[in-house]
Amino acid sequence: MGDTAMLDGDPPIFHGLRIVIIPTDIPEERQQQLADDIKAMGGTVAPFNTSTGRIDDLADVTHIISTTSDFPDYHRALTYLEKPVVKPTWVEASAKVNKLKNPRVYSPDPALFMSELVVCCGNLPESDQEAIAGGVLAMGGQFSPIMSKSVTHLIVLEMEDPRAVLAVSKRLHCHIILPHWFDDCLKVGRKISERPYTLPDPEILKTQAEAGAIPAVRASQSIRQASNPEPVDELMQHNTSLEHLEPPRAIRAFNGKRVMFGSDLGLNDRLEQVVTDLITAGGGEVTKKVEEADIYVCNYREGNDYVSASQANKDVGNLSWLYYLITHNTWTNPMRRLMHYPRPREGIPGFGEYRISISSYTGEARVYLENLVKATGAEFTKTFKQDNTHLIAAHQHSEKYEAAKEWGVNIINHLWLEESYAKCKEQTLTDQKYSFFPPRTNLGEVLGQTEINRKAVEDAFFPKFRKPSKAVKQIIQQDGVPGSSAPNMKPSSDVNKSASPVGEKAKTAKTRGNVSTPVAPRHFEEKENQTPGTTGSRGAKDRALSKLHDAAPDIARFEKEMKRKGGVIHGGRREKDTSDDDRQAKPKGRDSNASKRSIEEVDAEEDEDSTDEAAGNEMQKKKKPKKTPIIHRVLISKDERWQGDANKEAKDKAKLRELGIFITDDYSNVDVMCAPKIVRTKKFVAALACGPTIVRTSYLDFVLTKNKLPPVEKHLLHDEEFEKEHGFRLDEAIERAKQNKKRLLRDWTIYVTDAVTGGAQTYRDIIAANGGKSNMWKGRANQINASKRTIQPVPGDVSQNQEEDEGDVIYLISEAKKSEFPLWEKFRDLAKKHDMVPRIVKTEWLLFVAMAQYVHWDPEWELNEDMVSAS
Repeated sequence: MGDTAMLDGDPPIFHGLRIVIIPTDIPEERQQQLADDIKAMGGTVAPFNTSTGRIDDLADVTHIISTTSDFPDYHRALTYLEKPVVKPTWVEASAKVNKLKNPRVYSPDPALFMSELVVCCGNLPESDQEAIAGGVLAMGGQFSPIMSKSVTHLIVLEMEDPRAVLAVSKRLHCHIILPHWFDDCLKVGRKISERPYTLPDPEILKTQAEAGAIPAVRASQSIRQASNPEPVDELMQHNTSLEHLEPPRAIRAFNGKRVMFGSDLGLNDRLEQVVTDLITAGGGEVTKKVEEADIYVCNYREGNDYVSASQANKDVGNLSWLYYLITHNTWTNPMRRLMHYPRPREGIPGFGEYRISISSYTGEARVYLENLVKATGAEFTKTFKQDNTHLIAAHQHSEKYEAAKEWGVNIINHLWLEESYAKCKEQTLTDQKYSFFPPRTNLGEVLGQTEINRKAVEDAFFPKFRKPSKAVKQIIQQDGVPGSSAPNMKPSSDVNKSASPVGEKAKTAKTRGNVSTPVAPRHFEEKENQTPGTTGSRGAKDRALSKLHDAAPDIARFEKEMKRKGGVIHGGRREKDTSDDDRQAKPKGRDSNASKRSIEEVDAEEDEDSTDEAAGNEMQKKKKPKKTPIIHRVLISKDERWQGDANKEAKDKAKLRELGIFITDDYSNVDVMCAPKIVRTKKFVAALACGPTIVRTSYLDFVLTKNKLPPVEKHLLHDEEFEKEHGFRLDEAIERAKQNKKRLLRDWTIYVTDAVTGGAQTYRDIIAANGGKSNMWKGRANQINASKRTIQPVPGDVSQNQEEDEGDVIYLISEAKKSEFPLWEKFRDLAKKHDMVPRIVKTEWLLFVAMAQYVHWDPEWELNEDMVSAS
């Protein structure tokens, strides 16, 4: 305890606080010490009911102390009662400074992944230190301006830093790491391993050959016994006659709890009896009524019982979760692990069209991802082929990863899959978090840390309004709804699983007898006074509409199309808004001629069980008709013909593919580009390096209307206004691009700051498309080497378009902001150090060079402090 002495008359710092201690993972001695400290500082310790695992009189509690968010009242305390939940260290920290510390810094919330860290910075630029401090605090950690024993992570650029020298001399137990670690943690949204970033010999500064293979990781604790939603074999060790079993052990997680089994579990009598005995031995009981239950166990997110239990805030989990409670003899939140919560029977909308494979995940991690893919409704493939739509990789160094790049398959990390499932909605592939792979890091180490999004599940499966039953959906499909454009819904006989009482009535009516009154089909338009096709059906229509009245919000859901996020450069929507230009393609298949690499070459890496599946798929392939060879790979930019209409988009793309047109978003491999005019989007600018034929949108109009391909020359794009404004002709730029062969910026290293309009990654991609390299500039000159470019003509090179290259000029793309001044000064130091000429430029410089396809310089593109200060 720190010094808690107070001035006379001042109340104790915990005066008026009523604090409860959750005993999970806190030793009894520690619990007693916490209770004594709280009382010594004027607080009251509220009781915790160990028999029920709940907090009595939660409304009267002011603070909750817990090492984890994994206790029954956590979400209710935060969401409904706004009670702070803090770690035990909050007590000592508050006592040390004699005032209440910010509860957020001590939160056990797993989303605040830096909450255990105390970070200190060495001699970094002041702007970097401020950014790191802000990020650490936002992620629940603490930032220390001085080096002390409490520091867990020291961020420096070199071991010669005075604070690093002090840490080594004093043998302080802290990680001494590069700033790159912090940047990469924020990009992933998880705390990743410090190993590749640790000084004095960080792996991330080595080449792949020097560093060797990326180490495999042990299965994450977060997926242990949470990789299979139906672990039917885990308790089958009890599959002997019950009279020979040992007496059931008491499971305190069930003490005082009533458990109900859902009918969709399909438990046999023997297994159900084993589980029942374990529950009763632990002081619980099994019930058949959901109203009486504290725990409801089922496989799928459907049925009246599931909805009732969920809306009543009961604990709802699956069989895997129940086994976890039995095995570990402690309570855990079923929403904490994705595979502990019931699955959506129909998967996640949109995933049914996907074929997903994985790379570099092994053992239990591989099993977990395979089951998660299936739970989303997608097809999991052990082999990786050209018709796969997605590859989920743990890192970038694998045969499958290289093949996916070559074939144009979407490459993402597992966070995209987990968060799509957790949020009940496909997450956009354009979010950099899902395509980022930290160097020398195996992302399997952070597998399973995503939790079910409670609000998303509630909105989708048990909202406050009743969802229409499947019987009512049949009425919608048959009759239509005046004033609604809801799409047809597939009828289903599984009426008893509906969340609506109407479904039960429909079932009763259906089974009451063999005689039924046929209902003539009716087709209602938006006109209210249209005459129905059958006499007397007006009353039936009114009754149907009455039943559907409460379902109107649900029907409206079917009218919404998921929009993808993207971004454009200048003058358009910002990155946070939807952009058709950056919409990610979702092809159901891939071009069979894209590569000659064999399936065996790709799959030898990781899966021995793929042979049978591959053979079966080869047999299926023989039955399928061959696809039309790809004639044109077409990239579309700023054409909004499919915006908000995913169904039309899919049909049109399929039709175009049959005619030999493959719509792609891969701007590195395109021969035709289609746009309404010349635009400065990332895809348009980057794709120019391929030297494509550029056509108007009328080209696609013709193909879709006439069902045949016209000569591209009849639809060439001309935009004289743009050409006049920007000083180059598009047709000449295309000719130069063909000469350059994507090598215009070869041997160039161009630096980009974070503040540039459109996002730094946009310009880095444009640079890469033209054969150059780019670095993010954060003022860390001693980590970067700069070298002059060779300007002598090289046989077969593109020197005719590089005649204005001065060779010794080094470029920094920045913004006209005063906050950028410190970075400019450091950049000039870098250039001086390497005997080069610094040139700090606007984004316009790169856009011109990439679009005109030749190196050129205009002084109006240069940035300096005087110009910014005068503006």
